Amino acid sequence: MIRIINLKISFDKHQVLDIEKYNFTTGKVHGIIGLNGAGKTTFFNAVCKFLKRDAQAVLINNKPFERHDAAYLETTNYFYENITAQEYLSLFPSDNLLFNKNNLIELLQLKSCGLIETFSTGMRKKLALIAIICQEKPVYILDEPFNGLDLESNKILEMLIQKLAESGKTIFLSSHILSPLTTSCAEIHLLRNGNFEKRFQPEQFNEIENELFSNLTEKVNSILKK
Repeated sequence: MIRIINLKISFDKHQVLDIEKYNFTTGKVHGIIGLNGAGKTTFFNAVCKFLKRDAQAVLINNKPFERHDAAYLETTNYFYENITAQEYLSLFPSDNLLFNKNNLIELLQLKSCGLIETFSTGMRKKLALIAIICQEKPVYILDEPFNGLDLESNKILEMLIQKLAESGKTIFLSSHILSPLTTSCAEIHLLRNGNFEKRFQPEQFNEIENELFSNLTEKVNSILKK
């Protein structure tokens, strides 16, 4: 169990997260959804201790969640331009019991000998994903992992995520597009007003759009009438 207890994060006196109590079952794929500015990335950064938080605010199996407990794919990844993909990947451990770097390079058709500065957006995303997935961690946090990928790579990523979950790993996913989440996730969690307001099970996934966009029609109509 991953437990969130009194997790509060503020920027310039503006409170972004205020989660009193929330739990995630380990060994499942969890989707994190919310409108722009809801705090999804802030939540991921807080879990991984890239933001200052109380040591007891995030627990995994009743122990403080530490940075080394997770492999974290950020929305935007930094690369040194004048090195090859192979040189970049050599910076990361490849101790995942399911996948190794060579498997993932072949699956995602990465040009591992090419300079990163020549890579397209999609190739850079593939490179970042390989560096994260090849690590052996109990938790994988993937912030917008489907962005920039072609259709085939999206499907391969969905399959890799499922294999991680089947092996007992816990995966957190965010996406601005609902379909990859409804395909991959065992549960989807709505983050709104700095707190997790609702947990959706698969049989409730068809309710998510209405929950997210319930006020959008009224907002659009009111603006267009101006």
